Amino acid sequence: MNTARLRTALEAVLAADPDCLDSEELEAVVRASSEVRSWLDAYEVRCARRSRALASAGHAPPPESLLGTAGRRSSKDATTVTERDRVCTANPQFETALTEGTVSAGHLDALANATRRLDDELRAEFFSHQELLVEAASTQRVDTFERQCRDLSRHLVASRQRGDVDELEAQRARSCVKRWVDKSTGMCHTHLELDPLSDAKLWTAIDRQVRTARQADGNAGTPWNRLQVDALLETVSSGPAGERVTEISVLVDLQVLVDGWQAGGICETEDGTPLPVATVRRMCCDAEVLPIVMNGEGEALDVGRSRRTVTPAQRRALRAMHRTCAHPECTVAFSACRIHHIRWWVRDHGPTDIDNLIPLCERHHHLVHEGGWGLEMAPQRVATWTRPDGTTHWSGSVIDRRPVADRRSARQSAPT
Repeated sequence: MNTARLRTALEAVLAADPDCLDSEELEAVVRASSEVRSWLDAYEVRCARRSRALASAGHAPPPESLLGTAGRRSSKDATTVTERDRVCTANPQFETALTEGTVSAGHLDALANATRRLDDELRAEFFSHQELLVEAASTQRVDTFERQCRDLSRHLVASRQRGDVDELEAQRARSCVKRWVDKSTGMCHTHLELDPLSDAKLWTAIDRQVRTARQADGNAGTPWNRLQVDALLETVSSGPAGERVTEISVLVDLQVLVDGWQAGGICETEDGTPLPVATVRRMCCDAEVLPIVMNGEGEALDVGRSRRTVTPAQRRALRAMHRTCAHPECTVAFSACRIHHIRWWVRDHGPTDIDNLIPLCERHHHLVHEGGWGLEMAPQRVATWTRPDGTTHWSGSVIDRRPVADRRSARQSAPT
């Protein structure tokens, strides 16, 4: 960021009184403060880098010490800054974008978190997408970008060739259960590390129990975490006799199913965890696993049926296209959402067709029904959200599950 632009942004912040601003003025001053903050974050990264160089020569303490004392940072925050330095060193374009205020430190943190456990080879492959990642970060909220980075990291790990070793079997071999008691609180902890299919089966069963519990009398005000705990206990304590087989969905692009990972698409569980293509090919005939074949735009083409379940095919198709609530700024999981009719069932006599259905969390469902917000959807699931005053808040595709190469174009339309 040039000095004149930085000075203009800083002067705008110093001159503004947030308590007296209208909506447009408040948005302008928040943007200005964000530019100043990004410049300061980039400056701090440079300080950490210089401190590291001095420390390696024995002339200064490590950057974590400098940031903790002179910067008045906690140990965790100081470590975060040094991680940003690592990301910027490997990705000069991101450091430039941070200095110019087109991305935030949160975007760097998303990169650091997504690549922390990758080996050098996979990390280099991840950062080979630097130009596309910068483009995505400059147009996406941090939580959306974080999910994209996490998806890319997982797909790189899953697509690595393992010879004759089945990736899923290797993951099952690493599965484990740990249990301990916190002596200070007396709370008991159980940690499960599961392969993607085992995890999907467990949480499908838990989510089903949660939905049942939410509809039971007396549970209307029960906190969500309490419902989940009760559902988990009910799931693991239920007897095997007469149990319904747990159904999970595996989402796969047709091209990936045919050509493998080189096609650059999707092969994952419904919550976004990648699966080996060979494993999915082998399991496509399993009644417990429903293959959902998708096109390049992320739209469900063919939804498998299971003779042992009663889950509506429409919900499967919606789950295939949406990981979360369809509001662009919401990260509530699909399993916690209601299915909303764009053209209302009662008021508009809207049909229960895929093109008229969309997942919304409780809060955004309330905004549409009681809050005066408008929601329309055009072909290719391009949704438009309008505020109660009639102005457009956001317009763009609500499909948040698509091939990695195409995800940079998803949800890039910013609120107006």
